[in-house]
Amino acid sequence: MTRSTSDNDALLPTEGRERRQLLRGAMLGAVCLCMPRTLFAKTKDDASTRIVPVTSKAKLAKQLEKEFNLSEQDIHAALAQATFVPTIIERMERPYEALPYRKYRPLFVNQRLAKMGKQYLDKHRKVFRHAMHKYGVQPGIIAAILGMETHYGRSRGHDRVLDALYTLSVGYPKRATFFRKELGEFLLMAREEHMKPTSVLGSYAGAFGTTQFIPSSYRSYAVDADGDGKRNVWDSPEDIIHSVANYFHHHGWEHGKPVAYWLPEVPESPALRHIRRHTKQGIRDWQTVAWLRRHGLPSVPAMWHDDDRVTLIDFDTASGPATALVHYNFYVITRWNHSYDYAMAATELAFMLGCQACKNRA
Repeated sequence: MTRSTSDNDALLPTEGRERRQLLRGAMLGAVCLCMPRTLFAKTKDDASTRIVPVTSKAKLAKQLEKEFNLSEQDIHAALAQATFVPTIIERMERPYEALPYRKYRPLFVNQRLAKMGKQYLDKHRKVFRHAMHKYGVQPGIIAAILGMETHYGRSRGHDRVLDALYTLSVGYPKRATFFRKELGEFLLMAREEHMKPTSVLGSYAGAFGTTQFIPSSYRSYAVDADGDGKRNVWDSPEDIIHSVANYFHHHGWEHGKPVAYWLPEVPESPALRHIRRHTKQGIRDWQTVAWLRRHGLPSVPAMWHDDDRVTLIDFDTASGPATALVHYNFYVITRWNHSYDYAMAATELAFMLGCQACKNRA
């Protein structure tokens, strides 16, 4: 592949319109974690169908009371204010990570977002430097994540998080358990942080703030870096940047190690087929660079060391099918968002923002 990370994403007029339409939801759709299609309930209403809850508030309250250290009074008070919003489930049915990489990439790997990221990095250079010293996560990676999630706080979402998590807990059966637990975490967070549950706005998947943390991630990884007694992932650059760095640190980010590298096109061979058999599981099947070299891996840059944990992942790119060698650091990005496309776009954007370890081509 010869694709450049420079502004080669200029699109034709019709594609430009498509891109703008996709961007309206892509930043907040990133948190959807490639949600599968669901079996949400529908009932006949004249000639149309409408989405309805499949679990009552009373049953949900009992489940939350059993699973979390919350009083019956607090649970019922919160649920009394929760509204079921069918359009939230409709939006969950259209995850942007389901797009092929050739369509997903231009949404984030472009000069406009890179320019915003460079300005954010320059404005908060001291904060990024301190976070890297403390957590070992490169500024470019943190900035890329914040850009992809909310355009550096410009697009945090307008849905009430209480409504989103309640709706998905009772009307999205395939992921109801996950969202019920996040609803419980959210109510605990509101109690701990002295927030009104109805006041928190975010994405239709229940993520919030400039970081787009879900409640369990906020409770586990958000940091009060500015020392004001609050973990403000909405408006405090110190808290925002350190919280993302803390998340990556706790999930095993290896400072200075590479992330992904587009392999050059090579003829199919028995050796390459042998490698593919051992890496077809993607991030569920790790080898070492040394093992891959012994079995015919094409030449890779010197920053890839023999003992690095790696695997191969295929992508549908604008230049056709392409294969990337990915490091364990790539896996860490997928702990933030499960999509391979998200992780690769974050890597490419991070390189545009100065992360030399994120260089992904010769």
